[in-house]
Amino acid sequence: RSMWDFGTGFDARRAGKRAFRALVSRVLRCGALPHHVAFIMDGNRRWAEKRKLDRKAGHAFGFTQLKECLKWCLDLGICVVTVYAFSIENFKRSQREVDSLMDLAVAKLDELSRKRGFLQRNQIRVQVLGDLSLLPMRVQVAAARAMHVSRNHRRAILNICLAYTSRQEILCACDDLVQGLRRGDLESADVCEDLISQALYTGPHSQVDLLIRTSGETRMSDFLLWQASLSCVSFQSVLWPDFSLSNLATSILLYQSSHKALVQARLSHQEAVMCQRRRSLGFGSEGAREAYIKGL
Repeated sequence: RSMWDFGTGFDARRAGKRAFRALVSRVLRCGALPHHVAFIMDGNRRWAEKRKLDRKAGHAFGFTQLKECLKWCLDLGICVVTVYAFSIENFKRSQREVDSLMDLAVAKLDELSRKRGFLQRNQIRVQVLGDLSLLPMRVQVAAARAMHVSRNHRRAILNICLAYTSRQEILCACDDLVQGLRRGDLESADVCEDLISQALYTGPHSQVDLLIRTSGETRMSDFLLWQASLSCVSFQSVLWPDFSLSNLATSILLYQSSHKALVQARLSHQEAVMCQRRRSLGFGSEGAREAYIKGL
């Protein structure tokens, strides 16, 4: 029983948290809200070391905080959340730590996949993104299970980046396009920014609106470089396990304050891309113009 129960069965602290969540949601909904939010969940190890805990405990607390953060995002109607869980570069850590992280990934993916578990209750579809062939088979199986059991969920999407770097993702997308050209499925004129975006792991949800990094670091760390090129970036000093609703609200307010400029930047970029595409298609020719329009 909570110390705030007062013997009545009413948990004042829990009720206060719910009221605060509702208030924050109402305030933030007065402005533009991001559709796709990405997180670099940094600081788990430092959080554990400060408390003289094992590093694995820091990562476990980080997962718990991710679930809380997902609840806040759902309250706000944020439809896509992408998290940087494990970089390809992390394989350079000690074998003991890598094995511990892989074990944790299996445990948490299985926890998410349970019947009437977090994913099902909240109708969240999981996508595990990255070079999954680099992961131990037990992690690949757990990832496949989570994606399978949540495949029909429609409320929101959780992208978990495992064995991921943005450079590797872009290289993989380009390789797919090259293979398409070789097979004759594509023509060189088909290759454009939109097609590359579609070929990325994130597919139709490639455009990131807000990227948040915790722990005070101000680097992108090879995360969603293509998708976040025209997004709002918020660097928070808090360590990830301590990330709070107030921290999320601060980042969203930053997004709202820059929303008009972001929209204008995206429109200008799209116009420049279209102008370049018209030039590459030879729009000086009436026939080429008509062929392009028919192709649309």
